[in-house]
Amino acid sequence: MLRKDYLLSMMEEMTSAVASVLGLRRENKHVEALKQLDDLLNKQFRLRSDLLRRLPPEQIIELFRLGPGIEADKLQQVARILEEEAAIYLETDRTNEGIRILIKSLHLYLYSDLNGATRDIQVLPERIVCIVNLVREYELPVDTSKLLAAHYERENRLDEAADVWFGLAWEQSELLPEAEAFYTQLLNKTDAELQQGGLSRREVTEGLVEITQLHERK
Repeated sequence: MLRKDYLLSMMEEMTSAVASVLGLRRENKHVEALKQLDDLLNKQFRLRSDLLRRLPPEQIIELFRLGPGIEADKLQQVARILEEEAAIYLETDRTNEGIRILIKSLHLYLYSDLNGATRDIQVLPERIVCIVNLVREYELPVDTSKLLAAHYERENRLDEAADVWFGLAWEQSELLPEAEAFYTQLLNKTDAELQQGGLSRREVTEGLVEITQLHERK
């Protein structure tokens, strides 16, 4: 009960802050909007935006590690704050910084979702889809791509998971064994299961052959 009340309070505070930041953005008060996000980070987590901009996502995750587990709901809140911050950078023509922060936000969303975050706090699947669409033309870090593939597999979007793994295998020869293992795992599914995930057995077989040939060439 206490955890539920805490999550509700955190969600309400975040919703209010995001609405306020949106209002400031509409008035082109971007400096004020960034300050409000920084204040929210400090209030909820005793963190600062400049620190999160410097840290890689893996180190941010470690800040929320509790024993063997992770405080996934707090982590997704941080991801939302970073997402809002990235939007401000994009609106003020600081595209490179905005995209960098957005990809970091995506990594944290994916990690929190795969580690038990409460999905309806930030409507996690929708937030992930939104960011993926925004960064589609940019190359994701390998670890973020792996998390994305795992997310697609969890959502039974096997065709999209396969696309991610094929791209990783093409770009990173050291990942060929992992990509082969993923495609081999797909072949263990029934035709019906593959079809539900957007794939045919022929597509999986052809993909595995291509990856195997690529592996042999490299």
